[in-house]
Amino acid sequence: MAVVKPLYKKGDKFEISNYRPISLLPTFAKIFEKAMYISLSQHLQTNYILAPEQYAFRRGKSNDDAAFRLTDSVLKSLNQKLYVRGIFCDLSKAFDCLNHEILLTKLHSRNNYRLVQVLSNK
Repeated sequence: MAVVKPLYKKGDKFEISNYRPISLLPTFAKIFEKAMYISLSQHLQTNYILAPEQYAFRRGKSNDDAAFRLTDSVLKSLNQKLYVRGIFCDLSKAFDCLNHEILLTKLHSRNNYRLVQVLSNK
C-alpha cells in the first residue's frame, strides 16, 4: 500500500494540473518495483522493442544525446541544401491517455504473459 501525496511541478499553485501524484512506498514495494524495472528493461532491449531514437528512460542515453542527434541531423541536411521540417509534441501526459487494455493486449501478443499478469493484477 502506498501513501499518495501531491507534488508541485510548476505554474499556478492553485491549479490541480500543476501537481503530480507521488507514491510513498514501503521498502518491499521499492525493491519489487526495481526488480520489475530491470526485468522490463531487459525484455525491451533484448527483443528490440524500443526504437533507437528512444532516449527517455534508457541507460546511457539522455536528453543531451537526443538534442545533439537532432541538431546534427538538421545541420547535415541544411549543408546539403535540403528542406528541414519538424513536428514537436508534448507527450508529458501521454500515459494518462493510454488505453491500458490495448497495452495489455499488445504485451500478450508478444508472449509476455508474466508481465501481463503483474500489470493486470491477476
